Amino acid sequence: MEAEIGGIAFEAQARLLAAAKLNTELRLHGFLGAKSKRSRKLVLHVTNVEFVEGE
Repeated sequence: MEAEIGGIAFEAQARLLAAAKLNTELRLHGFLGAKSKRSRKLVLHVTNVEFVEGE
């Protein structure tokens, strides 16, 4: 399955994502939840970032 959704990352995960070059293949782990208490928009809350190499 393939889908596009927004994501939120904090601290170390945010720094890893910010340093990644465009078109870098990543495997993101986390959970789906509301963007905030007041928003019903669904986003991925990233808890782990893996860089995929040569699969």
